[in-house]
Amino acid sequence: MNYTIYDLIERLIDIENNALEVYKKIEENAKEKNSKNIEIITRVIRKEEIKHIKYYERLKEKFNYELNDTIDFYLYDKVVKLLYEFKSQIRIPHVDNVQDLIKYSLEFEKNSISLLLDIRGRLLGNLNDVNNNVYKIISNIIEEERRHEKMFSDLVLK
Repeated sequence: MNYTIYDLIERLIDIENNALEVYKKIEENAKEKNSKNIEIITRVIRKEEIKHIKYYERLKEKFNYELNDTIDFYLYDKVVKLLYEFKSQIRIPHVDNVQDLIKYSLEFEKNSISLLLDIRGRLLGNLNDVNNNVYKIISNIIEEERRHEKMFSDLVLK
């Protein structure tokens, strides 16, 4: 079986959906505690995560028919293990205030970027691979994650 960027994006969407569920749970907890500020900010973050998922879905649809670049089975297997480990580490944090929520979100984005950089590095077999489509698409995804990270880092009180 050949794996493509489509398969990889599917796995990334799974992670984004898990994050969305975490934020949904944080919002529910905030409602129970009557923490309106946390509830409102969580709702905004959830909307951003939904936009993120839609971005991945558009990428997946766009490249489903255009890209035939395959990912070596051995490399794909290694990447899937990384993704599984990352996904299994996602937990619902204890959030007492908005800054806790923003710090959690920032940390999640930083970890996502680290994961993607690791994946990109593992898929880079040689210098010529920087010109292949899989490398370029992962690089674009990293830039999207960095925009998310910047959004949260701008909100953290210093």
